[in-house]
Amino acid sequence: FSLFLNPSFQRLRYASAAVPSSARFSIHVKSKLFLKSKMGAGASAPGALEALPDPVTEAAALSLLGDCFDRADWETISGGTGQVKKETFIVTITVRNHAPSLRAWLEFWRIDELLEMLESLDVMSPTDLYLLEEKEIAKIGLKAVQQKHWQKAVSHSKYLEAIHFDKPPSPLHLWLESWRLQRLKKGLFDLGCDVKEDVIDLTDGDANTLNMKLLETRRWKQANDQLMKLTRNFNFNDNTRNSAPSLETWLLSLKLEELTDPLTMLGAYELADLGDLDDRELASLGLNKLQRKHWDMGMLQVLKAKKEAELDGKNDDATFRGWLESWRLLRLAPIMEEMGAYVQQDLLDLEPNEYSLLKMRPLEAKRFEGAMIALEEEFQQWA
Repeated sequence: FSLFLNPSFQRLRYASAAVPSSARFSIHVKSKLFLKSKMGAGASAPGALEALPDPVTEAAALSLLGDCFDRADWETISGGTGQVKKETFIVTITVRNHAPSLRAWLEFWRIDELLEMLESLDVMSPTDLYLLEEKEIAKIGLKAVQQKHWQKAVSHSKYLEAIHFDKPPSPLHLWLESWRLQRLKKGLFDLGCDVKEDVIDLTDGDANTLNMKLLETRRWKQANDQLMKLTRNFNFNDNTRNSAPSLETWLLSLKLEELTDPLTMLGAYELADLGDLDDRELASLGLNKLQRKHWDMGMLQVLKAKKEAELDGKNDDATFRGWLESWRLLRLAPIMEEMGAYVQQDLLDLEPNEYSLLKMRPLEAKRFEGAMIALEEEFQQWA
């Protein structure tokens, strides 16, 4: 479907305490665009979806969705019959709640033409929308029909926030870096991949044009397998298996790239350094409301980066070069890079019978074996 009904009630059983069935979503009481909106009377009730009739009638849909009911979407999925199969109705609701990007979510509500303007206002995800100030909304200059779509989108935004259904974005460049595949970025862009979900459409022939190295090929397969699983679960922003990104990529993904220089002045050079900032230093960055929200969303990756900094086989230097030096294996660095190993954990993808590809000398082979044992033990313990 190109158009879908709105909020997902997949997690309503968990949201009922926070969002009573009679709750009104006060979007902005001072603005004419934000008259109080509410979900349908039975939206928050446990088992609300299961209680729907099959097929779902227009009256039942209106009762459940309330102010978020969209006439064009309903006509699309009902085909003008006034009813739709219950399974179809539930799937469309679920998809609407799991938009893979801000652009996709705005397309659902038919206001994607506002994307550039919203991004200039630091809007990064659907739940940012309802946090905009009235003076910022005035800059957008909504037309009559846009105002109607906007009200529905804001109501949905507020609902998603109420059920804590929000995660940091996972754009293509962040996904690639977390799998140590950033070298492939230009090739993927040349193939027309703008978001990581585009990777699913690539054929083996397309992937061959990327000229991946041995270990990059293995990480590529792992990354694609995980991406497919997450997509099937509508979990477009999960990064739990991946490595923490660089500071530069982290800032860019959260629309905080303007903090690069201030953070450098504070002495933050890597993502893990952000965990050392105290409240006073954080306040000195002068973050606005949306920027602070994005910062807090990304702190999970910061904590992960600090943890990864300890996973170096010897707990002395988190960098790949430092790890190699600590095991007196620095001579092998060019060979490892040629194979596609950019951090020490990449070596875990090597099979024991492939160690000979490193062309190690006898004592290097002994040290390498000890290094791999230590590395495997630490990552297994962390996992």
